[in-house]
Amino acid sequence: MHAWVALLRRRPEIWRRRHLNFALALEGGIWVALTLFNIGIWAAGGAGSFWPVWAALVFGSAVAVHATVVSFRSPSHQELSERIDVLTTTRAGAVDAQEEKLRRIERDLHDGAQARLVALGMSLGMAEQKFDAAEPGEARELLAEARVGAEQALRELRDLARGIHPPVLADRGLEAAVRSLADLSPMQVNVSVDLAERPTAAVESAAYFVSAEGLANAAKHADAESVQIRIARRGSVLRMDIIDDGAGGADPEGGGLRGLRGRVEALDGTLRVVSPPGGPTILTAELPCA
Repeated sequence: MHAWVALLRRRPEIWRRRHLNFALALEGGIWVALTLFNIGIWAAGGAGSFWPVWAALVFGSAVAVHATVVSFRSPSHQELSERIDVLTTTRAGAVDAQEEKLRRIERDLHDGAQARLVALGMSLGMAEQKFDAAEPGEARELLAEARVGAEQALRELRDLARGIHPPVLADRGLEAAVRSLADLSPMQVNVSVDLAERPTAAVESAAYFVSAEGLANAAKHADAESVQIRIARRGSVLRMDIIDDGAGGADPEGGGLRGLRGRVEALDGTLRVVSPPGGPTILTAELPCA
């Protein structure tokens, strides 16, 4: 029982759901534990009449009554205050993550595409001077360098745009965007998508970046050879699981995963990371679609 209480306190996303709270989750765990304990006593006593069913029914009825009350009662002031605190924290985290993203974009533009475009302008100016000096051979070399620089700058700008909001996501949806990530990955990636209709743009974007970060972590840090990405809508929740066969040991508080958690929680979703040493690493995100 102590382990169940510790788990509920360490993983509040287990009970922070609609029609559920800490007390009800605790009672449910106690009910299961007592039922299993009584069954063990019954089996050790030589079986006979299956008396544990009566205790299970009585305690189960109490849990059912509590669940009914929780389902139909209005949220208390304390619960509303806790909810406001959670939303305030997650929104602030999302703003910080967005500011960091803007700074990264600025650095990438300054150090990458901008520098290449400056060099491109210089090469074109020098080529113009060579043509004026009747040195077409050297001018052609400079033009060839300028063309290569233009291609590199265009590639960097495309990569940067993909990091902001990939065009394939807006044009063709989440499944096509995730499959494009899988095609670019050096690992073997299996993608399974079960969506009857497209989620909102914000949910699609969050799910895409969870997939991108999961694949990047599996390739860079876990030395994984294969990854499974499963995306499905269950009721009003979009759930995605990213499972790799790497070495495990991922830090849930690492920079990339912390940023993802902020992005997901800003949409009132949850992000869980299970990564024991030796693997596998399982990244699970749940995003509300209602």
